[in-house]
Amino acid sequence: MKSLAILVAFLLISSIVSGPIALLLTRVKTNSRNLNVIRKIAVGLLALWGTLCGVQFTLAHAPLVIHLIGIFSAGISLYTVRIEFGAPRRFKGEKGLEED
Repeated sequence: MKSLAILVAFLLISSIVSGPIALLLTRVKTNSRNLNVIRKIAVGLLALWGTLCGVQFTLAHAPLVIHLIGIFSAGISLYTVRIEFGAPRRFKGEKGLEED
């Protein structure tokens, strides 16, 4: 049971800190192309981990605090992905849900 508690604590802590760390990494700009690639990979992995843990905690049968941690984690991680890699773009001539 102790190992399960350690695993849950690791998941909670990593879920809480992965989004803000990835968000802070988006603020770091370098002139080196290699460092930018490494930074983008780190941001992507942290955001992926935060999103997966956040969705897991949001959908779990757990207390409200755990759901809020999951929503916070997934929200910050998805916001970080939007900042770092950009929002989805529409192609020229592509129509959305609205009709012209």
